[in-house]
Amino acid sequence: MKEFMLGVNYWASHAGTDMWRDWNEDIVEKDLKLLADNGLDVLRVFPNWRDFQPVKPVLGGGHSMREYRMENDQYPGNPCYLDEVMLERFERFCRIADKNGLKLIVGLITGWMSGRLFVPAALYEKNIFTDPTALFFQQLFIKGFVGRMKGQKAVCAWDLGNECNCMDQAHKREEAYSWSSVIVNAIKSCDQTRPVISGMHSLELEGVWNIQDQGELTDILTTHPYPFWVEHCQRTPLNSFRTLMHATAQTQYYASVGRKPCLVEELGSMGPMICEEETAADFLKVNLWSNWANGSPGVLWWCAFDQTQLTAPPYDWNMCERELGMVDVNRQPKPSLLCMREFKKQMDSLELELPEKQTDGVCILSRGQAHWGIAYMSYILAVQAGLTLDFAYCEQELPEAGMYFLPSICMDVMSKKSYFDLKKKVYDGASLYISMKDGFLTEFREFTGLKVITAEKSSRQGTFWWEESSFAYRKPYHIRLAAERAEVLAEDDEGNPIFSVASYGAGKVYFLNFPMEEMLLEEENGLEAPCYHFYEKAAEAVLGKRKIRKTNPYVGMTLHQGTDNTYAVLVNYSAEIQDAGILCPGSEKTISCLFGNVEQIEPFGAAIIRF
Repeated sequence: MKEFMLGVNYWASHAGTDMWRDWNEDIVEKDLKLLADNGLDVLRVFPNWRDFQPVKPVLGGGHSMREYRMENDQYPGNPCYLDEVMLERFERFCRIADKNGLKLIVGLITGWMSGRLFVPAALYEKNIFTDPTALFFQQLFIKGFVGRMKGQKAVCAWDLGNECNCMDQAHKREEAYSWSSVIVNAIKSCDQTRPVISGMHSLELEGVWNIQDQGELTDILTTHPYPFWVEHCQRTPLNSFRTLMHATAQTQYYASVGRKPCLVEELGSMGPMICEEETAADFLKVNLWSNWANGSPGVLWWCAFDQTQLTAPPYDWNMCERELGMVDVNRQPKPSLLCMREFKKQMDSLELELPEKQTDGVCILSRGQAHWGIAYMSYILAVQAGLTLDFAYCEQELPEAGMYFLPSICMDVMSKKSYFDLKKKVYDGASLYISMKDGFLTEFREFTGLKVITAEKSSRQGTFWWEESSFAYRKPYHIRLAAERAEVLAEDDEGNPIFSVASYGAGKVYFLNFPMEEMLLEEENGLEAPCYHFYEKAAEAVLGKRKIRKTNPYVGMTLHQGTDNTYAVLVNYSAEIQDAGILCPGSEKTISCLFGNVEQIEPFGAAIIRF
């Protein structure tokens, strides 16, 4: 695994988004030294598009277009319409970063930031993604800027720009794909030595801005997993189990579906109206350990400095943008920065190159679902059960695995080809878990060993008992079933099969007759019931082959097989000290603890063992 990036999104402490116009080299020097002294090694930075390419139209009679010039009607000093003063300032910035040992991820098309558009005047009335003039100037920007800055040692990656999908409206997937392709190709035509990072957030499986497309076109995907903004996430406090799992779940979801590494590019609490600063630091701490263990390239906080003293838009528009820094207005580090510094020290002392994590199973997201929400709940349940999940969209080629999950299926589920590919994997020996909303599965009787008696669009809810625990269920579609080949593991309160298992070839099909994952999305306290036992049961063949397991549902475990040793990283997703509940029959004498204490993992902390 490559070095884990620890960093922050940076605007100068005195000026925010106006830092290039209001350039103060002394303050920038102090900013970067403070950040480097506190253990950061990467900054994500933004050449404001408005300032670096201040091109405007010059009109003639009848509103006719005559030519493009720079601000104040100046002729451009270069064919890319870039401001020479801004370019020189960015070069000086790169030298300051290099002097402080800081690497830079550069967000190129920064036309959107913190709720405000920063596009050149020439493009005010044009669609940024589809208009030929807009595409022309964006390619010129990249040709001029990347061509000029690719010799700077501090630059480690090019980012498409900050959340570019917010700059304008792409009306269909083809428009989003084409724009992304144009920008990526422009970057790579100038510099093929550095990775291209997506910079996007809120991507979808079946939407306009698509995880699969970004994964195809860029080298590294990105998440911006703020619980406050991301759907389904801040239903519990920032330091609670469900919310603490969000960033890792979403990052693994993007990485698996996009089939590229995924960087946690913007992480933050959204300030003191969400929680106190110590809680924000706890939130960061668990996410550092968790995303490191799960193979993300790094974590960057939003943002470096508080911006309460700034008066220009967007800071005088949006109160929620002003107190998000790791450093306050008096230049004092907040607990979040001290947390990142401590994590850096721990990483340096460990000197551990963690092998790639092992994956136990694949969660298949099917057609028409709330994909992210279903993925989120499935990931949490799998972690509680001691499993490591990858994800796939149902129309992608499925990775090989011993265990597949098909959660909360609705209507047409997947294509015939995908369905038969999945059935063959089960027939050849894999296990499959299915939970039902209102999906249609052909050859259902043959596959599940169950027969549908009747089905109706009738909301039902109730409780049932299984393995000495009570479970609530709620479903919008009621199917009455009869077991033929299937073994009924649990019945609902009407005696209807609600959880069953049947052999299919050399494999097994587990069927849960309600959409547990979708139900849990709306249940603030739903995870207090041991719902993960259904995943544990379905995966018993996979878990049974493990040399080591954990039993505590608040502790996640990833396994990493090296040439000589296997490592287990155990992360405590709770505010209490936790005993991981390690089971390793016959292997106790081969285990050594490299970090922490597996029987007393500190709140939001981790333990690492080698065996």
